[in-house]
Amino acid sequence: MKLLDDIIDMASDNKEPIGSLLRKCLVLERQLRNEKFRAWLDKELDGYDRDNEEEFPAYRVFNCINKGDFYGLTVRMQSHPFSLLVLSPEHRKMMERVHLHQPAASYEARPNQDSDAHLPWNQALVVKYSRLIFEGGEPALMRAWQDIPGSVLVALLEQVRTRVLRFALDLRDSLPEDASSASVVPAADIDRSVVQIFYGGNNLIATNTAHASQVVQQSVNQNDLGSLIHALKELGITDEGVDELRKSIEHKTADTKADNARTWAADIGKYIGKEGVRMGVEVAKRTALHWLSQYLGIPL
Repeated sequence: MKLLDDIIDMASDNKEPIGSLLRKCLVLERQLRNEKFRAWLDKELDGYDRDNEEEFPAYRVFNCINKGDFYGLTVRMQSHPFSLLVLSPEHRKMMERVHLHQPAASYEARPNQDSDAHLPWNQALVVKYSRLIFEGGEPALMRAWQDIPGSVLVALLEQVRTRVLRFALDLRDSLPEDASSASVVPAADIDRSVVQIFYGGNNLIATNTAHASQVVQQSVNQNDLGSLIHALKELGITDEGVDELRKSIEHKTADTKADNARTWAADIGKYIGKEGVRMGVEVAKRTALHWLSQYLGIPL
């Protein structure tokens, strides 16, 4: 069936725009007449209702790091992560998690897929807590935002493509060879597949995605090898991979460290263990490079 073959080809190729893939799926839904499938497509195409957090799938929600610019009489700190303990419970709940509500295509349209994204605080909140973050009110918070690692957004897009691909493959396997329309598949089979793949039925995907979001939002301190190694192991990097990285960056000049770090990240696929975070090699590479940049204090 040509429509299914086209969808499978588009979902398998990251060069095809995610919006085009989802609109192609709308054509398929007209044959299937499955409301659950249509609802998922509409949300991915049009965006999720930010006031209805229960609708968000796990790959669109993660605990974030909040950062800010602080200024005092003798101290200036920029892009400094800070604790939310001084915030009221209501504000803390609001700022400790990010719900990515925009259409999937909007995250693909970013000019630089490697760059992190930011959600700025409402300035009224900044003013309210400006003198409360640090004891004595110095330095004062002047600007704040929720930090969104670029790898989280890449993972979101990969999740959408993978779910569409799995559904299309399952559907093709259910079709007779000479079928010209997907409408011949029993409605109960379609509904079961939709629930399993796009909603809560696929516990493995939901669990891995939630864990992945927790992992990639971690921050590594400059020159703190311990925090770097801990983050990489959470990512699923094997002991062999950690040892190789340690050898390549310890007791080296700054330029050599940077070059060796890039080389190591390029080969990261062979260092990801079977029980590691199943977010894809490309996302793991971006995440590792982000942490290595923080550790070395230079962009990579």
